Amino acid sequence: MKNISIAVVDYDCGNIHSATKAIELAMIESNEKGSVNLTKDPEEIIKSDKIVLPGVGAFESCIKKLTGIDGLKEALDEAVLVKAKPILGICIGLQLMATSGFEGGKHSGLNWIEGDVIPLEPNDKKLKVPHMGWNNIDAKKNHPVFNDIKSSDYYFVHSYKFSPLDKETIISSTNYGEDFASSLGKDNILGTQFHPEKSQAAGVNLLKNFIEWSP
Repeated sequence: MKNISIAVVDYDCGNIHSATKAIELAMIESNEKGSVNLTKDPEEIIKSDKIVLPGVGAFESCIKKLTGIDGLKEALDEAVLVKAKPILGICIGLQLMATSGFEGGKHSGLNWIEGDVIPLEPNDKKLKVPHMGWNNIDAKKNHPVFNDIKSSDYYFVHSYKFSPLDKETIISSTNYGEDFASSLGKDNILGTQFHPEKSQAAGVNLLKNFIEWSP
């Protein structure tokens, strides 16, 4: 069995270390063996087998931090778009995959999944924003990373939502006074609005499935 390497992108946006620890735990429980490396080194990211782009924060500051690291965006584009390495974006990591984000003005994203990141606007004004806490997801299509997960409850912390141009990219939706995409995917690209690393057993199972996923 080949040892796989997973690069967790370190760009100074939020929950980098908790995501790394959760992926290490998922690796132990998976059928794969390998290493989980927290890195901002472009060469290491290109050489890795899989990539995780975690994060907590505002779109503007996070995309500026990511693009401010020399060679990082270019390495991610090559790894994801050219070499088609599997990537998982978590929370703001998912949102950065969009064409544009509208938090604090309009800002360009990575444009891996066409669409915009726009404010979450629950119809029920009693519901507070940010959406924070446990909520369930409603599967819109089958995806290997969601296989054999008994719980559909995951942990969310966000004020913005990803509105994709192509609705076929929506893997699951969640209702918080309105339906929004809680996970999206396209080819080797996958992202969750919720936090697997904060979602206990269901989250670890999802990360395990990502480690074992071969798109």
